[in-house]
Parts: sequence; C-alpha cells; structure tokens
Amino acid sequence: MIVLSFALPEESKGVVRHIAGATRSGPATLPVIVGTLAGRQVVVIHTGMGMDSAAGRVESLLDGHTPSLWIAAGFGGALSPDLKIGDIVAAGNFSDPGLLAAIADITVFPARTGSLVTVKEVIETAQAKKDLGRHTGAIVVDMETAAVHRLCTARGIPMLALRAVSDTACQDVPVPAAVWFDTQRQRPRPLALVLYLATHPGRIGPFARFVRGVKLAGASLATFLLAALPALPEK
Repeated sequence: MIVLSFALPEESKGVVRHIAGATRSGPATLPVIVGTLAGRQVVVIHTGMGMDSAAGRVESLLDGHTPSLWIAAGFGGALSPDLKIGDIVAAGNFSDPGLLAAIADITVFPARTGSLVTVKEVIETAQAKKDLGRHTGAIVVDMETAAVHRLCTARGIPMLALRAVSDTACQDVPVPAAVWFDTQRQRPRPLALVLYLATHPGRIGPFARFVRGVKLAGASLATFLLAALPALPEK
C-alpha cells in the first residue's frame, strides 16, 4: 500500500479524480480516500495545514496501517527565483535516495531536486521568501513535510517528498492566509475572503492570478504523480 498525503483537498483533487473504486471516510474537509491509482493500491490522506495538524493525522493513520512507502505531496512556495508556477520539486533532504532515483527518468514532467524547508506560518511576501531562501539554502517552502518525514523515519517507511510550485519567489501572497483559512478548524473561510476582497479591491486581480497559479500547480502535480507511481518500487 502506498500513502499519498496532501495538506488540503485542493492539492489532491487532480489526483483523486483518477482513483478507481474510491471509498471515502473521515471528515469532508479532510477525507481519507482508498482505491487504485495507476495500477497501485493507494490511500490518500489530507493532513490539514501546518506541522501540528499533519503530525496528528499521520500518526493516527500509522497506528492502523504500515505503508510500503509514503509520498508527501502538495503545493509549495518558491524560494529560488528560477522556479516557475507549476514546476515540480523533489525534496532531496526529505526523500529516500532510491525513490529519488526511481523518478529521475520521468520526462513527461521532470522534477527538479533541491532542498525544502518546512515552516510554521505561510511566507507571504517576496522579501520574506528571499530572506528564507538565503538563510536556509532551500529552493521551496511548505508547512507539513518535516512533520511527515519525522514520523515516517521513526517507522522505517521510505518517503518521497514532492511539491508543485504555487507561487513564485518574487510573488507576494495577495490575501493573508489567516483571512481565507482557519487553521484551528482546518477549513476555508469563504465569507471572510469575500469581505476582504470587497474592502481591498486592488487585491482582486492579484488574487485571481494566484488562484490560476494554484490550479496550474494542481494539474502539474497530478500529471507527475500519475507518471511516477508505476516507476516507484515497493518494499
């Protein structure tokens, strides 16, 4: 069994639509989905946003299952200026070398291998991304991978960490994350988002472009994962 983890359903939906015989359980906001994908038995888990939520959800799954491998996937913010929206980054510092080697020859949507850093809060400005990249040497940032990796390592589960770039290094996040997402309840805040945009009309255009970037990242991630799954060895 292969586990694919994503923070939120927005990140996984391009993959989930290809799962055959899918069954769902758990809350609607963070469902667990079981089925067959690219000929492999998979479990898709949504961890929620942030390391604390990810650790709790992953630990709960591992208490009842022993996956053959784990793919920690989702969106990430670029810290390197040469990464474009939709690019795939394989996190070398959080991935099993054998799994990295297995995806090296995928040409349909080749991944770039580099370092990833996991942080506790959304990095919302281009300047903050520049500072973080310079300080850590990472080329992409997320909020869950380190927590997932720690638990997989403790259980001896090989892990592959993949991030699709949803916003570039020179791009500010147009709406503060706290406005559009409730991390305590792990659910979007659509009314708060609408009210924010109504009172900040200059952010509507940048937010629309951000949403298009998120959709492109999701499509890229799905394309890559569908190509990668048949190539991955299971112990």
